[in-house]
Amino acid sequence: MTRISRVLLLVVWLAFIVYALFFAPGAGGGEDPWLTPLLTLQADEPSLLAMFTLLGLFPMAFACMLLRHDDRAVPAWPFVILSFGLGAFALLPYYILTSHTHAGSHDLRHPQGLRKATESPITHGILFTITLLVMGWGLLMGDFGVYGEAFGTSMLVHVMTLDFCLLTLLSVYAIYTGSRRRSLPQAMALLGLIPILGLLIYIWMTRMDQSVSPYVPSEAKPKMRRRAGTG
Repeated sequence: MTRISRVLLLVVWLAFIVYALFFAPGAGGGEDPWLTPLLTLQADEPSLLAMFTLLGLFPMAFACMLLRHDDRAVPAWPFVILSFGLGAFALLPYYILTSHTHAGSHDLRHPQGLRKATESPITHGILFTITLLVMGWGLLMGDFGVYGEAFGTSMLVHVMTLDFCLLTLLSVYAIYTGSRRRSLPQAMALLGLIPILGLLIYIWMTRMDQSVSPYVPSEAKPKMRRRAGTG
């Protein structure tokens, strides 16, 4: 299953890149009507501004997910940093490279203060509240006719919308694998279908689990305990 999941993630990543570069509809570059307004946060359409903002909040949620136990052979922090500008383009390679590895064999890379911040209920609460407000503002105040038109005429809006959907599906995968390795109900993966909020709920629910790194398979736990008992 691990090899299959790696291949599927790789195919999705490559397909997303090819589609975004060569097949995404709408004007790009300087001809994109929404590029400058969104980058300068001066767009007059709440639904588009909300989507653009949510794509900045999604990496923060993944940062809380990945940096709290960043002890794999491949460090998570470079991918997290790149995800603030590239979204799923940056995060998918991390999951492709680490889906076959186990954590726990390397020292944690980050200061204790950063790890505590990523597991803090205050951090989760702030991100949850901001996300909820941005979503509500975009849904209540936005004009989806304008959004639909922008989706077809702006390459930026088209790609960032697909990026948001892909990050949501990646949340499902991340929660599923984390739950399986923690011996938690795998149905928790359905939380990932709630963009950003579901991922934050899962992170909050598992923040106090310090028994092992969440990426160590459950079948390895008895072995670790036996080693600890003989040490």
